[in-house]
Amino acid sequence: MVQITTPRLVMLLMTAALPLCSACGSSSGTTPVTPAPVTTTEDFTATLDQLGSITHAFSVAAAGTVQVKFTDVEPLATMGLGVAVTTGGTACGSDIAQNTNAKSGTTALTGTAAVGSYCIRVFDAGNIPVDTTVTYTVEVTHP
Repeated sequence: MVQITTPRLVMLLMTAALPLCSACGSSSGTTPVTPAPVTTTEDFTATLDQLGSITHAFSVAAAGTVQVKFTDVEPLATMGLGVAVTTGGTACGSDIAQNTNAKSGTTALTGTAAVGSYCIRVFDAGNIPVDTTVTYTVEVTHP
């Protein structure tokens, strides 16, 4: 029968654990991980008439992906509306990207934006009948 004394047991355990600690506390030249920018979701709701156009301003705090989609269009959820991302600032400017047949529940636009001010322009692309008012909610997700 083999007897292991306490000093021998401690030495045996330290010897076994030594290879496991070889990377402890060492700096192996790894690069720090940059956290992803915080994503913000903004919802804009408004009422649009035939041949009308409405803009909503938003700001991008860090470069990254911008996604635009309608979450609700009434009275007809399948009606296609126009939506565009425009330059921003004190007044909304030129279209950067647009979709003239954006429908509720699907992504209308997606792309990469730099830090800055932008606008969403929602417009009738010829689908709103005379004397009809459309209420919509458009969702913009951005950093």
